[in-house]
Amino acid sequence: HGVDFLMGVRHLWLRSKRQHAIQRIRHEIVHAIRDFFDSRGFTLLDAPILTPNAAEGTSTLFELDYFDDEKAYLSQSGQLYGEAGAMAFGKAYVFGPTFRAEKSKTKRHLTEFWMVEPEVAFMDLEGDMELAEEFIHSVVKRVLENRKAELTLLNDAEDGTDIFKRLEAVLQPFIRLHYDEAAKILDKYWDDVLAKGTESLPPTFKRFTYGDDFGAYDEVALTSIYAQPVIVHH
Repeated sequence: HGVDFLMGVRHLWLRSKRQHAIQRIRHEIVHAIRDFFDSRGFTLLDAPILTPNAAEGTSTLFELDYFDDEKAYLSQSGQLYGEAGAMAFGKAYVFGPTFRAEKSKTKRHLTEFWMVEPEVAFMDLEGDMELAEEFIHSVVKRVLENRKAELTLLNDAEDGTDIFKRLEAVLQPFIRLHYDEAAKILDKYWDDVLAKGTESLPPTFKRFTYGDDFGAYDEVALTSIYAQPVIVHH
């Protein structure tokens, strides 16, 4: 019947092979995330979903009425609770539902999702990057090993995208770039792009300048150069 129809009967769509595959892969990812941190001495903390204030200053919150004419907000992050947990336990992680109220429709934005946030009391930058890379490798490796049938089903439905090839690339050592090095790469990249004209660039494009954060276009540019994930540090 098509996606438009199926979106209205999700309880039936969930019985299909494709939705089975997606949910089983999700189940494997959740299990792998918990096993990774549990096996490394992290303590799971369940942060509240209703919070009195924002954890970050950049996001819009879902506001709701609380008792006695007070206001509460759906959690945008368990970070504040995780930081307190790290001070108490040394290593802690929060893993639960997260809500972002920006009205946006992009590949990178969801209004509701599950997020894992590890916090460690004593760890330098090198250790932090190693932990992040080990984490991603561990989860992807386990999904490739345990959910091959489900990935194959999804792969057959994709248009020219090889899921296995993309996931196996993630298992390669991550590229690590100092901010200064990444800035030079971006300068050359945008020089080459702009030399061909601006017709292919969207109206919202803004060229990167040294000292700025990397925008969405800069992230796409950097990751298009390398086959595996990239960490920009400092």
